Amino acid sequence: MRVLLTCLGIVGCVLPSVIKAEEHHLSWLIQPNVCVAERANEPCTFTLSVEVHNNKQQTYCVYLSQLSEQRLFCSTQRQLQRKLSLTIDNKASLLLKNSLGAVSYTHLRAHETRHDL
Repeated sequence: MRVLLTCLGIVGCVLPSVIKAEEHHLSWLIQPNVCVAERANEPCTFTLSVEVHNNKQQTYCVYLSQLSEQRLFCSTQRQLQRKLSLTIDNKASLLLKNSLGAVSYTHLRAHETRHDL
């Protein structure tokens, strides 16, 4: 049995995941958004690419949220692309927050169990 950890957008699973909110003048792209673990309830390690477009050059930070929030990086760059190596569980999410700490976007992960045929 393998566990497929998948990123979910607001309307469901999207590959690649693009989440936009014009009121914040920020958008981001996360790829890949699938991580496969060998067994159910085991953490999964993978490398993903985070691309942020910041039209108003405001300060923003990206966090990994599992049991607690861990700040991964902050920037004011208009366009930023960064590779991250992460170990996640099935309750992990990525957060994009503005300078006031308000969550602008949430990139959620949920688990799906599948059987190999």
